[in-house]
Amino acid sequence: MAITGIDAVTFGVTDMKTALRFCSDWGLVRQNAQALAAASLPRGSALFHCADGSAVQLAPAQSSTLPAAIEAGNTVRQVIWGVQSRRDLQALASNLGRDRAVAFDSDGTLHSVDDIGVGIGFRISQRKKLKAAPSQFNTPGCAVRIDARAPRYLRAVPQEISHIVFGVKDIRPIERFYRQRLGFLLSDRYIGRSVFLRATAAGNHHHLFIMNTADQRNQFNHLSFKVRDIHEVIGGGQFISQRGWTTQAGPGRHLPSSACFWYFKSPLGGAFEYAADEDMVTAKWKPASMRMDPTLFSEWRFNAGNGMQGAPMADSRIARSKQ
Repeated sequence: MAITGIDAVTFGVTDMKTALRFCSDWGLVRQNAQALAAASLPRGSALFHCADGSAVQLAPAQSSTLPAAIEAGNTVRQVIWGVQSRRDLQALASNLGRDRAVAFDSDGTLHSVDDIGVGIGFRISQRKKLKAAPSQFNTPGCAVRIDARAPRYLRAVPQEISHIVFGVKDIRPIERFYRQRLGFLLSDRYIGRSVFLRATAAGNHHHLFIMNTADQRNQFNHLSFKVRDIHEVIGGGQFISQRGWTTQAGPGRHLPSSACFWYFKSPLGGAFEYAADEDMVTAKWKPASMRMDPTLFSEWRFNAGNGMQGAPMADSRIARSKQ
C-alpha cells in the first residue's frame, strides 16, 4: 500500500469567519466553488491549497457528515492520505475492512477511522511535484551567493503540508496500527513518550508524530507546513504576528528532524507550524531513541516558557535504536 503523505486535512470549526481569515493570513490559497464542490464537503465549507495542492478543508463543526470529533471544540475531523493507485485504495479497503467500517464516497475517496478515533481517508494523491531552486547560503570557505542579496519574504506561502501531530492516551496501540496496518516506518523515538512515523521509505523525516498526553486524553496538537527556507519561516512568522495571531513557540530549531520552526495558536484547533530545512531520509536512515529532559524539546528556541502544551521534551543524548 503506497501511501505518499498527507493530501488533505479537514477541520470542524464553529467560527468560519475567523477560520477563513486565519487560513488566508497563513498564506494558503482559497479555492473556487468548482473545486469546493469536487471535494464533496458539507454545505458552508471552504477549501484552501498549499503550492503543491495539499489541502486544508474547513467544514461547519456541527455537520452530520463529518467524522466524529476526538475532543470538544474546533479540531481535526479527518486526515486524508494520498496513495499512488486505485489498487492501493482497494488494498486499504480490504485491510481496514477486517475490523472497522470502510466506505467510498462519490469522488472515489476511501473513508474509515484510525485507532485514535480520528477519521482517515485515502485518495489517489492530488499533490503535484514542486520545482524550486535550492536556497543559497554563504559559509566561510564556501561562498555560493555572489553579488546577490539573500531573499526576503514579506509573508509565507506554504509549499506543502509536512506532518500532523496527535496526543494520545497510549502511543503503543496507535504505533502498531500505523506501522502494522498501514506500513508506516519508524524514524525516531522519545523513549516511553512518543514516536515519529513516516509513510514513505524515502522523503519526509515524519508525516505523523504521536505522543502520550499527561491528561490521558486524545487531542490534536498541530499541523506543520513546509516553507522554502528559514528566511520564510521568519518572514511568515513576523507577518502572522502583525496580523494579531499568537505565537505558541518559536522561532526555533528542532533536534529530531532538524527543522527550523515557528508555531502559532490556531482558531481551527491546536497550532499551525511553519517549518523549513527538515531532514529528508531514505531506507538507510537509522532510527534514534532519545532520552527526555524536562526543559527542552528543541536545540534552541525563543518564547521558551511552557510554550508547546504536551510537546515532547528531549536533550541531545541520542542512543541508536534497532527498532
